Amino acid sequence: MRPLMQVLVMLFCATPLLAQQRIEVRRAATRDVYVRVNGAYARVKVTAWSRDSVALVADLPTGTRLEPAVPGPKDPPAKGMKFYIEGPEGGGAATGSVELFVPAGATVWTKAANARMEVNGVTGGLDLNLVGGSIVVTGNPSNLNIESMDGTVSVTGSPQWMRVKTASGDVTLRGSSPDAGITTVGGAVSIADGTFERLRIESITGAVTFAAHMGRAGNLVVDSHSGTIDLQLDQKASLDLDATTIAGTILNNVNARRPTPGREGRGEELSLGLGIGDARVTLRSFKGNIRLSRR
Repeated sequence: MRPLMQVLVMLFCATPLLAQQRIEVRRAATRDVYVRVNGAYARVKVTAWSRDSVALVADLPTGTRLEPAVPGPKDPPAKGMKFYIEGPEGGGAATGSVELFVPAGATVWTKAANARMEVNGVTGGLDLNLVGGSIVVTGNPSNLNIESMDGTVSVTGSPQWMRVKTASGDVTLRGSSPDAGITTVGGAVSIADGTFERLRIESITGAVTFAAHMGRAGNLVVDSHSGTIDLQLDQKASLDLDATTIAGTILNNVNARRPTPGREGRGEELSLGLGIGDARVTLRSFKGNIRLSRR
């Protein structure tokens, strides 16, 4: 029987194996193992599986250096693993791909410059960091932290706790979360389909579209400097809403209530109650317009 813990191909700095492009590393691991992947690659895909082991399969350019922890033949299942990928000297932009298989309850930390990150099925924690490219998460992690400069972010699932920060990258969320926060400078934010309890969205110039549900006693706060805020409510929405804009306008297509002039005659304000007011919604913008509609 082949042992569960094995290293099929390893790269070292001063060996002929540097010419190899396919690298495979396998090691027994605890179900809550902590795994870090960092360095020069163009794509990383993380997939949860039912095995108590970690497997890394990488196709990397000639001259790439991979530094994993080297297990001994009698080492116990790993509680933590680190993989650092250093591109070949003078190799230019990062290329190559990494595929990582982890126990579902693992915690995974990844970081790259310009890459595509995909994560599927992880129920543990995720900490994903990117400059440019894209991040795509599918599943229900216990906690999800994403930081991206220009890369787009797409989440489909129901993280128990989620924080997303971008500069110009757009953020798309299809799912639910009891506790979520999204901060962006110029990226557009689009949220649909799920139910939220606590959600805070902050934007400078990026447009914000909310077309999901607020749970009972839920609280939604949206703050924007000049981006449009678009709130799309279902027919049975039950909430109390306060909307304020200093230099923009408020368009209410939900009912006949019209906005009133803001303080000192600047901007507009609108307060309305729907149903029995199960949730609380606060929309604030300095220069951006606010739109309320039914879907």
